[in-house]
Amino acid sequence: MRIKCFLSFVVLIGINTNIFAKKIYVDNVAQTYKVLNNLRPGDSLVFKKGEYKDIQLLLKQNGSSSKPIVLIAETPGSVIFCGDVKVAMYGTYTELNGIYFTNGNRNPNQWKSHGPGLIAMYASYCRVSNCAFNNFDEANSAYITTSLDENGNVPTHCRIDHCSFTNKLTFDQVINLNNQKAPDKTSQVIAPPMYHRVDHCFFSNPKKKGNAGGAIRVGYYRNALGRCLVDSNLFIRQDSESEIVTSKSMENVYYANTVLNCQGTLNFRHGDKQVAINNFFLSDDEKYKGYGGMYIWGSKHIIAGNYFSLSKTIESRGNAAIYLNTGAEGTEHALAFGSIIAKNMFVNNNGYTIHFNPLEELRKNFSKEKNLPYNVPHHITLSDNTFFDNKKYGYTFFKDDYKDLNRNNQWNKNIYWGKQTGLTPLLGLEEKQFEMVLQNGFYFLKNKNAQSSLAGLPNFYNNIEGIELNFDEAVSNSTMQKPLSIEQVIPKWMLNTLGDYYKTGKLSPELEVRLKRISATREE
Repeated sequence: MRIKCFLSFVVLIGINTNIFAKKIYVDNVAQTYKVLNNLRPGDSLVFKKGEYKDIQLLLKQNGSSSKPIVLIAETPGSVIFCGDVKVAMYGTYTELNGIYFTNGNRNPNQWKSHGPGLIAMYASYCRVSNCAFNNFDEANSAYITTSLDENGNVPTHCRIDHCSFTNKLTFDQVINLNNQKAPDKTSQVIAPPMYHRVDHCFFSNPKKKGNAGGAIRVGYYRNALGRCLVDSNLFIRQDSESEIVTSKSMENVYYANTVLNCQGTLNFRHGDKQVAINNFFLSDDEKYKGYGGMYIWGSKHIIAGNYFSLSKTIESRGNAAIYLNTGAEGTEHALAFGSIIAKNMFVNNNGYTIHFNPLEELRKNFSKEKNLPYNVPHHITLSDNTFFDNKKYGYTFFKDDYKDLNRNNQWNKNIYWGKQTGLTPLLGLEEKQFEMVLQNGFYFLKNKNAQSSLAGLPNFYNNIEGIELNFDEAVSNSTMQKPLSIEQVIPKWMLNTLGDYYKTGKLSPELEVRLKRISATREE
């Protein structure tokens, strides 16, 4: 489905309609500094092939929607930013394109987690496209951030697309999208929406100790509006920590992504009213401690049209494809309630499909310490889901230790086959032998039943302000047949920059030594 989203930018196509725009060619850092401040709307600063060691770019000029200022490699991938690199984008409608970031040596004492990234976008309508980031250096920072400026202004409508992020050994997320300088857990003021888009990117990064930072953080806390679109990305062995993506703001949309062999989950961590539609959550080996789907906190979410097939699930979280958090409403560990789970395919998951009370003892202890009322997920609408297992894994479809409790959940037109549900019999959850067809290595219903519209479900909403995606149409008209491939996501030149971790789940001996050194420094 073609996404019409005003988060998109005008793409540089080589035809310049501004007769005054210039292409300025540089082949070293000194030349770059000499011309950088003279760039005007519509100009392109073109880097010739070579290494640009210790380059630090401070771009203050503004472009315009029809005339962005573009810093671009003459040949994508042949321009290497290495050494003590820093890129700060303070000008609106500016773009960085075609750069390979590797062999860095920033001073770790000058960088920190949750601060500005290697590339920091301080202005609105900035774009980073067609860039590769591989094992850059040993400084603990994100690779890309949207960051508030010194006056507290929040950048909006930025885009990160067709980039690869691999072998990051340092702490902090790969990408941080910020509309607060730090989490504010007491303010009643809602942080403003960001309207960013992250699309067609590739993530593969090794596991680190503790809360090390995953692929993407969107916002800081539940009192912030995100309204960001994360779509068409490929995560393969994105293992940095247990949260592949940590969504910490309201009204974000995760659409048409593929998550393969990742030792973590897509987390609706803070913020209500978030959406995950038409994503693949997959694993095809049993090498590690388990692979994840989604972990849900909060309310008013829509989880629809997704495909879950996990050959091994995460034992420490409770072995499931979807986890619904227990606890108290609207808190640090917010109770999951009042959400929609509809039209999803759950196929051969080596674990429960849905866990209704994961990590329960931890949540009970938290509620007790904070003197908060403890509760279990309720008012969940489950509609038109398919649950299938022909591998006879030793789990029931559902895990619910409170099956006799009236949760006011609504079950409608769900079908299952292959094992027991683990629940008392329910109207709307029917055991039914249905024919499955194997397509591109994945099972789908051979004959799809006429499915009702999402629009009739409780708490349903059909779009998020600023993101032109009709949820009901996207799910109903989905032609999901296979997950994304690398070739569909990033340009061909990046394939030689990725390393082998995404294939093997193992670092080279050299990178193993480097990871241990970085981890030891952090522990000190």
